[in-house]
Amino acid sequence: MKKNMLLLATLAVLLTACGGENKEGLAGKKEALAQLKAEQKEVESNIKKLEAEIAQLDTTATVQTKVKAVTVATLSAQTFKHYVELQGTVDAKNSILVTPKTGGAITAMNVKEGDYVKAGTVIGRIDDNILRESIEELKTQLSLVTTLYEKQKNLWDQKIGTELQYLQAKNNKESLEKKMVTLKAQLAQNTIVSPMAGVVDQVNVRIGEMASPGMGVVRVVNLSNLKVVAKVSDVFAGSVKKGDEVIINFPGIDKEYNGRISFVSTTVDPLSRTFTIEANLPSDRSLKPNMMAQVQINDVTKKDALVIEQNYVQGTEKGQVVFVAESKGDKKIAKSRIVKTGLNYNGKIEVIEGLNAGDQLITMGYQEVADGQVISY
Repeated sequence: MKKNMLLLATLAVLLTACGGENKEGLAGKKEALAQLKAEQKEVESNIKKLEAEIAQLDTTATVQTKVKAVTVATLSAQTFKHYVELQGTVDAKNSILVTPKTGGAITAMNVKEGDYVKAGTVIGRIDDNILRESIEELKTQLSLVTTLYEKQKNLWDQKIGTELQYLQAKNNKESLEKKMVTLKAQLAQNTIVSPMAGVVDQVNVRIGEMASPGMGVVRVVNLSNLKVVAKVSDVFAGSVKKGDEVIINFPGIDKEYNGRISFVSTTVDPLSRTFTIEANLPSDRSLKPNMMAQVQINDVTKKDALVIEQNYVQGTEKGQVVFVAESKGDKKIAKSRIVKTGLNYNGKIEVIEGLNAGDQLITMGYQEVADGQVISY
C-alpha cells in the first residue's frame, strides 16, 4: 500500500511541475501518467495475490472469522430395508389348454378371446354328422327290434313259441341298446367343453380347421388365482427366501401390491445364472397374464441402523467423510468424520462406523464448510 501511495504522490508532483509547459510537454505528461497507471495495476494485482496466499495458508484465521450458517439433523437408530429390484411377469396359477377328445373339422366355435366361461360351458364342436346319421339309423333298427322283442315276449309269456326265439329277440334288442349308448358317448366327445371357470385367453382354431386329440384349441385362464414370476440373479441366492416381503408395481395401470414370496426354485439356470421366485397376486380383473411388473424383494432388513442420505457422504483422499456439528467452548464448529458405510438403497445409505445416535449431522451447507469452521444453526 505504501508503494501505491508513493506512486500517486509522484504523479501529483509531476502534474504540478509541468502545469505551464506547451503541447509537447502535455504529451510527455500523458505518457508518464499511463506508465504510472500501469505500475499501479501491477501493484494492486500483487497485493490481491498476497492476500489470497495468506488466506489460504492461515486457515485458522479464516475459519475463526467466517461463520457459516448450516442446517443439522440429530441422528437416531431406525429400521433399514434393502430391496432387490427386478422385472417380472404375471402368470395364472390355473391355466389350461382345452383339447378335443376326438379328431375332425371344427364346425362351431362359441367363444372369443376375453369371454368368461363357466365349468362345463360348450366352447366348440367337432363335425358329428356321420355319427348323428348312424344314431338315426340305429334308432330305426332299435324300434323294429324292440317291437319284435315285445311280441316274442308276449308269445313266450303265453307259452307259445320256443325259448330260443325269445332269447334271440331279447339279445338283438339289448345289443342295439348298447350300441346306441356307445354312439351317444362318441357324439358327446365331439363337443368341446371347458373343464373350469375362467376367461378365454387364446382361441387357436377357426371354423373349418382340423383338430385332433391333444391339440390345444382354446386356453382358459382363472384370473382369481394369479401370480407374478421373476428371475433373480444367483448373487442373491443366500438372501432371498420364501416368505420375504415383496412390493409389486404395475406402472401401466398405476397399481401397487404388497405380498410375500410364495415359491423359490431350488435350482439355478446354468445359462442365465438366475433362479425363479413367485408371489401371489390378489384377484383383480385389471391384471392380465404376461403383463410386465416391477418387483422389489426385501432381501435385507436391519433394525437399529444409522441411515443417512447418500449425498451427505463425500469422497476424499482420507476416505468417506461427513460433517457433524460439535461444541467448542461457547461456539459451534463443523467437524469432519471418516465413516464406513454399508448397504444403500433409494438414496439412503447405512453408516456402520464413524457416527453415533445423537450426533448432529450437517445436512445443508456441508459442502461449504471446512473442518473446524465456526457454524451457526
